[in-house]
Amino acid sequence: MTLISWLPSITTTALLALALWLCRNLIATRLAKSVEHEFNTKLESLRTELRKSEELFKAELRSNEAEIAALRGGAMTAMASRQIALDKRRLEAVDQLWSALTALGPAKYASSLMAVVKFESAAEYAAREPKVREMFTMLTASIDPKNLIVSSSANARPFVSPMAWALFSAYQAIAMQAVMRLQIIKSGIGAKDFLDTEAVAKLVKTALPHQASYIDKYGEAGYHYLLEELEGELLKEFQKMLAGTEADKASIKQAAEILKQSNELMDSAKQKNLPIK
Repeated sequence: MTLISWLPSITTTALLALALWLCRNLIATRLAKSVEHEFNTKLESLRTELRKSEELFKAELRSNEAEIAALRGGAMTAMASRQIALDKRRLEAVDQLWSALTALGPAKYASSLMAVVKFESAAEYAAREPKVREMFTMLTASIDPKNLIVSSSANARPFVSPMAWALFSAYQAIAMQAVMRLQIIKSGIGAKDFLDTEAVAKLVKTALPHQASYIDKYGEAGYHYLLEELEGELLKEFQKMLAGTEADKASIKQAAEILKQSNELMDSAKQKNLPIK
């Protein structure tokens, strides 16, 4: 068998192999393009969904920001309203407390009178001499202890500083001490069952610690001349309050001590049934 006889078979086989190769490449190319097209389609769909989700998220974020802004604005408005109401009440409390101190004017007059009177001698003398009692009654006719009860001032206490209330309480306790002494003289019961003078001195020293040596030197006779200073200190405290100055720990501690001693002093008067009604 010659080469020529094999030639058709070789040619046919070669052509068949070439056709198979071409078909395989064509199928692979089409398959790759199909997969690529499907991938691109899914990728674009995913991108579309992501864009939609992003827009939805942005819309929700804007909505939440608007709600937060509204809540913040409402909270700030509420806080501002409360602060305005509180500031107004503080102003009213300052006016209320100062009016109460002004109402103690007769007690301050009693204090000025007792500053020049030796209580023990006057009380003992009045116990024996009705004319002395009449004289003191005439001198203090305008002083009615019932009108000096400024209990309404307690309504101001929650809205003033602890020091302001303490200074007012000290002023009230000291001024009312003079009224109590006058009542004792006018009643003719003698110089007995009166307030603890050491407690009074301690109270005044706590309210005005820099005046301790003055108090030790002049005692009860000097209390009246310290009322003006207490008024001045109270005015300073009001100014601090209205300026928004916070009280320091030392002043808070001092205020608490003043309140404690003034309360004890007034309670002592009540327990001893002094004629101040």
